Amino acid sequence: MSNKEVVTGARTTGHTDGKNGDSGLETIDIGIKVDVNTDAKVDADSGVTFSFDEADVPDADSATATADAGRAHDTDSDRRLEITEDEQAALEAAEIEPKTVREKDCSYRELLDSSVDDSLADALRRRFSLPWSLEGGSDGDLERRSSEIRGLGDAEREWIAVSDDESWQAFEYAHTRAVETEPDEATERPCPRPTPVQAVTGVGPDDATALADAGIISAERLATINAFDVAKVLELSVLHVRSWRHNARELLE
Repeated sequence: MSNKEVVTGARTTGHTDGKNGDSGLETIDIGIKVDVNTDAKVDADSGVTFSFDEADVPDADSATATADAGRAHDTDSDRRLEITEDEQAALEAAEIEPKTVREKDCSYRELLDSSVDDSLADALRRRFSLPWSLEGGSDGDLERRSSEIRGLGDAEREWIAVSDDESWQAFEYAHTRAVETEPDEATERPCPRPTPVQAVTGVGPDDATALADAGIISAERLATINAFDVAKVLELSVLHVRSWRHNARELLE
């Protein structure tokens, strides 16, 4: 629509407000239409449609439910860090204030020393992250701990008991064995010498020469040959070759 059409199609209205005495006020219709639909808006330059979905906005009920779930989670966490009535009665029977356990002023060793049940002491130690001891690593603490740890073998207890002494960390060069550059003659294992093929019954010097041409120079090799293939290559009797192989095996046994 051109500017001329807009002006031509415009309707001009005027009135005089007799009550206020004002005049000359005009309302001009310039022919521009405005879409008041809030469901979708289109950018004139990019052509992108902007939509607004009320379902994306969380309502008050869902927000309240989320807040209630968060408070319930916090309540469960606080409940896990509480001491039950039975546990409180057991602590009081052992003359231990439950407050000292909650504030970590009581150690795991103190629970055991006060004759608290092992399972209850372990549960409280894990729940409240109780220290093993409040003595700060005094002398003999590791040794006492090794004797009180349940489920360890004698070797583990011995290691824990001696680990409070720093002497185990020293390098004992005096007790190390010097590296031997030459092996002991007594420990050397000589390579066994092969048995000459002529030691086999029935193999003469000429036969040994023929077998050597085929790469058979020991009784060990002769005992593993294929008699038919060797007889064919050397143009010998297969019965003779089989006999040599049999005698070689008996010799090596």
